[in-house]
Amino acid sequence: MIAVGGLLIDTSPLRASREFRNAFAARLVSVLGIGLLMVALPVQIYQATGSSLHVAGVTTVTAIALFAGSLAGGVVADRYDRRDVIQWARTAAGFGFLALGVNALLPHPSLVVIYAAGLVDGLAGGVSGSALMALIPMLVGREKVAAAGALTSLTTDLGTMITPAIAGLLIAKTGVALPFFLCAGATVATVGLIRSIGPQPPPVRDIAHPLRELAIGISFAARHRVIRAALLTGAVAMMVSGPLVLLPAFAGAELGAGETTLGLLYAAPGAGAVLGSLTSGWIGRSRRPGLALLISLALMPIGVIAAGLAPHAALAFLGLAGFGLARALNMVLRYAILQRESPEELRGRLSGLLMVQSVAGTAVGSMVAGVVGQFFTPGTALVVYGLSVLLLVALTTIAAAPLLGRKQPDTADSIDEQPKS
Repeated sequence: MIAVGGLLIDTSPLRASREFRNAFAARLVSVLGIGLLMVALPVQIYQATGSSLHVAGVTTVTAIALFAGSLAGGVVADRYDRRDVIQWARTAAGFGFLALGVNALLPHPSLVVIYAAGLVDGLAGGVSGSALMALIPMLVGREKVAAAGALTSLTTDLGTMITPAIAGLLIAKTGVALPFFLCAGATVATVGLIRSIGPQPPPVRDIAHPLRELAIGISFAARHRVIRAALLTGAVAMMVSGPLVLLPAFAGAELGAGETTLGLLYAAPGAGAVLGSLTSGWIGRSRRPGLALLISLALMPIGVIAAGLAPHAALAFLGLAGFGLARALNMVLRYAILQRESPEELRGRLSGLLMVQSVAGTAVGSMVAGVVGQFFTPGTALVVYGLSVLLLVALTTIAAAPLLGRKQPDTADSIDEQPKS
């Protein structure tokens, strides 16, 4: 443990498990590549159409596909070897990134290809994400779920902090094609690292029809008070990320900034999230993780509001970084709560639902933010949206009351509430 008063991140899963080290490395390489994509894609769309609504449209298509892929991935991860599921899904995503690169080299890149690639990326990301969430507890054990979740979250945070800024520089110098090709190359490395983990089959059990199995997972989540509340807070948390589709317009119209500054703004939430993940060592020992979850949820829209009010890029960066810090802690807390409450034979499907509620919130938030951006200046739209979500957080706190009374994981509760398949 790296510790200052028990605050800093617990690295023991990396030391104890070779398989987890490989999964960690694979996830890190993957998100470093995707970090390039998250800037190159909206820049290309905005340059071609001049519309934040189209930026939101591609984001929404990807999110809808991610929604479907997450549901399917949860069922598949409870039926087949979870390592193999991740491999095939990331391979499909790599072909989508390659298509984006080739399309970007054309004199007139096709918007249809961009939407289609977003669809493939969403489906593949949903399947691999659900399978990875279900795989991690198999590699580290239930007692280290919070620490492993924080380390996995750190890979995402590092990717969103480092590569968006690099993407801004690459786009300014070479255009958008190179980031797409680099993302495809990172995917090849990811598949190789996942392969080295070795077979990871799910528990042996009776297999029902896929739709029946999905229904069992949804029924369990709906009847389990703590998991239901955690999923609800996750949907609201992801809605706060919706206004990020306004950043291209915000950087240009209000800050008078170019692609390099835009890349830094996209990197700001990642920078804050890295700080949040690095100081998450307390989460595994928290006696009131539900209360901490709700506090982090309230802090997220406050960061968005601060960014919208900022008169300079540096202050906007700080606001977005604060949002990212709260989001990272929120994600680790939700993951730990859900995985501790989940029976092994349902872990894939419940992990899929965790992905789904995140996706649904992001899709709705992105689309609403795009519409709000049509009626207000970008900075004002960020403030209006942040205030609206802050009100929603207050209402969610009432519905998520079971989290406030949860002092520690109750294994018996999970077993008692488990539906029969």
